[in-house]
Amino acid sequence: MAEPTSTAGLSLTAFAVALLGPLAGPYSAIVFAALAGSLWPLSSTDGLTRTSGAWLLLRCVLTATVLTSTASAILATYYNIPPTELLSPVAFFLGALGNGWKPVLSAVANLIANSIGNKPGASQ
Repeated sequence: MAEPTSTAGLSLTAFAVALLGPLAGPYSAIVFAALAGSLWPLSSTDGLTRTSGAWLLLRCVLTATVLTSTASAILATYYNIPPTELLSPVAFFLGALGNGWKPVLSAVANLIANSIGNKPGASQ
């Protein structure tokens, strides 16, 4: 008796690779660069258990993955560099930022407050 073959599974796999292949390249670069960057805050934090270290690593990588494309697009407008070339460095930086978001968010809040306060006609 002949062995059964599954061409449906092979066809679905080929279709998925053809459909998602162009998207998988940039996202894999983002994830690997974010993972490499997030190893710095992981190595510099003392007293972590395996579980808390894994959560720190996951949190850094997911944050970098979510914010990388937006940050790359913003930087690309200022420096005239294609956003696809900025994906890995930006993901690495965001991953390396780790738990250091408090000063960054304070600086952004101050920038927004100063830009609102300097507009003509703003109440003081």
